[in-house]
Amino acid sequence: MSAPERQTDLVAEVTQSTHCANFIRAGQSYVFDLRGVLDPARSTAPLCLGIIARLQPALLLAADRAAAGLHPISPHWHSFDCFDTGIDHGGTGKVFVRLSLRDRRDGSIIADPAAPAG
Repeated sequence: MSAPERQTDLVAEVTQSTHCANFIRAGQSYVFDLRGVLDPARSTAPLCLGIIARLQPALLLAADRAAAGLHPISPHWHSFDCFDTGIDHGGTGKVFVRLSLRDRRDGSIIADPAAPAG
């Protein structure tokens, strides 16, 4: 792993949670390295395979983009929801997350310099 990779995390922050059976709450997060390996010690959200499974393709894409020298987070593929259909559709609840690249030292979001402004 290169030095920049060791200094950054992929963070899936919970932006919304309604009636989650695993008690996931807005503001909690899952922290991954650029290889897509979950860091449970630094994650604050309880483990949930429904949301982790939805993140897995994005984590593979992030690793591929980083290997190609691009910003790991796709500018158009960064928000995800869990597999539960939600209480309005016969499920138990719903969780939404947004994936970002963060500086490991201070937690600041590292924006894609090639992304259009605004």
